Amino acid sequence: MKRNIALYFLLTYLFVLNGCVVQSNSSGSTDDAKRKLFLVEGGLVCLELRTNKMWQFNKEGPFASWEEADRYATELKLGGHDDWRLPTRSELFDLFYTHYWKNDGNCVMTHKSEFWVISKDRESSLGHWEDDFLCGPEFNFVEAIKEYGFVRAIRP
Repeated sequence: MKRNIALYFLLTYLFVLNGCVVQSNSSGSTDDAKRKLFLVEGGLVCLELRTNKMWQFNKEGPFASWEEADRYATELKLGGHDDWRLPTRSELFDLFYTHYWKNDGNCVMTHKSEFWVISKDRESSLGHWEDDFLCGPEFNFVEAIKEYGFVRAIRP
């Protein structure tokens, strides 16, 4: 009986891990160095060297609607710039991913909130990125249940 239970757990363990791909993170590569974020503009803005995009360091909100969040981002004047906007889902992922691999330099931001994002077709959504370690890491965008969220603006 004990042997059958042990075999059951062994087979279950192997079945769950079957198909998982090991991803290597080659730290120290030039890509990793270019992905780093640096706090600039008096500590209010983070500059991503790889893309030259700037992120608002502090999240703002919560905002109860996409229109309210979008208005905040487009009217934002920060660090001498006035061309701020809401990020796309993939841009928010890039920021989360950079933070996940601890490449955020001195721009350590909190990601534990629901954030407003926009698609290229101006369709809005509210949610957050999270990691899953089953075959991990794997990342998923989780749509928010709440009807309000924060803004972390990006430019350009």
